[in-house]
Amino acid sequence: MAELSSGANTPLPARRVTATVSCIVPVDVSALLVGPDMRVRSDADLVFFNAPEAPGVRWVDGGGRQRVELDLDAIPAGVQAVLIAVSLTRAVSFGSMPPPQVQLTAANGDSMALFTVVGLGPEKAIIGLEIYRRADKWKVRALGQGYAGGLAELVEAHGVEVDDPGGPETGMIAPPPGPAVGAPPGRTAPPQGTPVPPVPQAPSGTEVGYLERCWLVWEDASRSLAAFRSSTEHALTLRNEEIAGRAPRGRFEQLMAAAGERLRADAGQLRDELARVEPMVTAEAAPFDAPSWLTWQPRADLAEGVLLGRLSTAELPDLRVPLVLRVPWRRSMWISRGTMPGDSAAYAWSLATRFLAALPPGVAGLEVVDAAGLSGAGWLHGFDPVTSARLLGGGVATGPAAAERLRRLLDLVDLRRIGGQEGDPSSGPAGGPPVRLVMILDAGAALQGEEADRLLRLVEDGPLVGVPVLLVETDTPAPESVRAMRVRQSCNNLPSSEGAIADSWVGADWTLTPDVLPDGAAAGTRAPALFAHVLGVHSRAIASYD
Repeated sequence: MAELSSGANTPLPARRVTATVSCIVPVDVSALLVGPDMRVRSDADLVFFNAPEAPGVRWVDGGGRQRVELDLDAIPAGVQAVLIAVSLTRAVSFGSMPPPQVQLTAANGDSMALFTVVGLGPEKAIIGLEIYRRADKWKVRALGQGYAGGLAELVEAHGVEVDDPGGPETGMIAPPPGPAVGAPPGRTAPPQGTPVPPVPQAPSGTEVGYLERCWLVWEDASRSLAAFRSSTEHALTLRNEEIAGRAPRGRFEQLMAAAGERLRADAGQLRDELARVEPMVTAEAAPFDAPSWLTWQPRADLAEGVLLGRLSTAELPDLRVPLVLRVPWRRSMWISRGTMPGDSAAYAWSLATRFLAALPPGVAGLEVVDAAGLSGAGWLHGFDPVTSARLLGGGVATGPAAAERLRRLLDLVDLRRIGGQEGDPSSGPAGGPPVRLVMILDAGAALQGEEADRLLRLVEDGPLVGVPVLLVETDTPAPESVRAMRVRQSCNNLPSSEGAIADSWVGADWTLTPDVLPDGAAAGTRAPALFAHVLGVHSRAIASYD
């Protein structure tokens, strides 16, 4: 099997091939027969659920999983290529989920090509593969070209006339129902455990989004800070020369004054830059005391990111940079114990609240595991049965149920990694939200228990298939073991009280002040009010889809 990267190609020795797609939410698969200009000859060259056949190309729905079958010898001579298109059926974007995979298999079941389409953001439709002629042979190329306007924009760009480009169904009738998996709704490598800068997405016009803005401000501030420290070191060296009489006096004060002035000017410009955009920030990326939380409503699409806290440093006392992380998380999280016993749990419930608020109803759920049952999450069982079943995985899992929950979640991860169907009873917690945030309370004890190896696999493999893990160091300190070190290195490491985080550009230490729910400290005895509110709004929205 050839695993293709974007732009790569490989020969197709087989003459009959089938294109299939693996994605954690339902998708529509279609095909476009195009000429040398990459445009269709007529609307009949679009093959999809409402027009399932064209010469040499056939659309099939096999048990809710769509595929396109190609007989390359039967494709007309005027067709230069067949484009395999993938479009979402829900009000979400590809950036809100793990990357989809497009696969070509021969009639005998052998895999010809596999393409994992990474780096997607607001796109709702993509061209996954191009099967094209080269002389008298056929080849396949990985494209991954995305369209934020969905299938309508995609097919119109290739010459298909669309009756209503702005309509949700692009002038076509709705597809047949598929299996329900949920209600509708870098830069330089950083130090281990440092939050990774987001992959830049194409901005709208010339303006970048808030998340990118915050990371650019942090980078600029870090580089200004490094320049200031370098200038200071140079000035101190010159001062020693002045004291020794080997250099005239006065230059030290001039250099220090100039360095300080440059740093203050840079900081002022960065503060102004943040001040211009922060009033428009939506709740998920705003502090909990911001007015936007008072009017929060569930989203129709994925939020840009969630706020983790504010970054500061002694040399820039008036600059506080928001640390915003894209969702869903592509790495697991480790929350260290704080100065007070309940700090880590309070921060964990704060991040869970933001995570749920940042995704449309039905897309994300929460799975809480506390093997010892001593972390005070029993109040999760106080939610109504429908909310508990649909959004909370049945409530907190303790004792033997904790091991069973981990096993089922890992089965789900393994199934998604191989592109399996989630309707299988062995697939774990199937039928729930496609994105599962797993919260492991008392993570230190979990890493010393019998399920530690299973937990390690979940931490390493889960985030890329929609199962990120939030490990919370509450009662038991993390052991000094190779396994614990490996887990920490696979995570973004966050302090639950004020703590140091190194930037990814110059390695300077910044202080992260976590943004925590006002009543987060009481999470050991009752549900934080805002968490319960977000959960309730999601539950009611999902019920309205039934």
